[in-house]
Amino acid sequence: MAARTSSRSRVAIDPRIRSRRIAVQRDQWRRRLKRLSVVLSGIALAVAGLVATQTPLLDVDRVRVEGAARTDPGEVLRRARIGRGDTMVGVDTGQAAARIEDLPWVERATIVRRWPGTIEIDVTEREPLALVEMAEGRTAVVDREGRVLEVTIEPPSGVPLVTGVRAPTAEGEELGRGARDALVLLRALRERLPGTVASVSSDLDAALAAGGEVRFGSVEDLDDKIVAMETVLGDVDTTCLELLDVRVPGSPALTRHQRCS
Repeated sequence: MAARTSSRSRVAIDPRIRSRRIAVQRDQWRRRLKRLSVVLSGIALAVAGLVATQTPLLDVDRVRVEGAARTDPGEVLRRARIGRGDTMVGVDTGQAAARIEDLPWVERATIVRRWPGTIEIDVTEREPLALVEMAEGRTAVVDREGRVLEVTIEPPSGVPLVTGVRAPTAEGEELGRGARDALVLLRALRERLPGTVASVSSDLDAALAAGGEVRFGSVEDLDDKIVAMETVLGDVDTTCLELLDVRVPGSPALTRHQRCS
């Protein structure tokens, strides 16, 4: 009885269904094998890339500094901390540039990889705008932002003084707020009337290189004041000028030396 029951429970499978199942299983294995191949290929490429970046063929062979006229190229290299033998892809150009830009004269540093083995550092330096006298015969050279570029006993010629401001103490320092308007005035005068002014005080009195002073009072309406200054100076003999007051640019007032009257 049991044998008959077991015999009846068996169900014959259609050969087409069996073939379909086998085909499905084969497709599943093919897909798994394909995915495995992709993963293994990715791992192989990653390993190959890692090995390639570590090969001596892609090491730093030379570091070149351009544009450093007033900055010691050796100091630029020390700040960069990039040396021969470093991996080219391992150089952190952003961090290196930031360290170089901490140098007093450096306004901007751009670092570029030149494959296969050269690092190029291009330095853009700041321009002197003014001088500030310090103790013991020293002079600070400052830029348009009031940053101290250099402290020297031999200041560059032709650069005007800023007077009446707190003297800086070290390179890289910035002048205080009291110098801000004087620097604004000097920038404008350098652009419009280069070489005309010998010094500017914190009160915005400008001493002319040819003699006499121009009183600005403030940097308000500065363009109009400079136009008034330019117009008057073009019409008078500056050897007799004592004071030109352009605080009211529409009505400039001129005072002459008594010896010229």
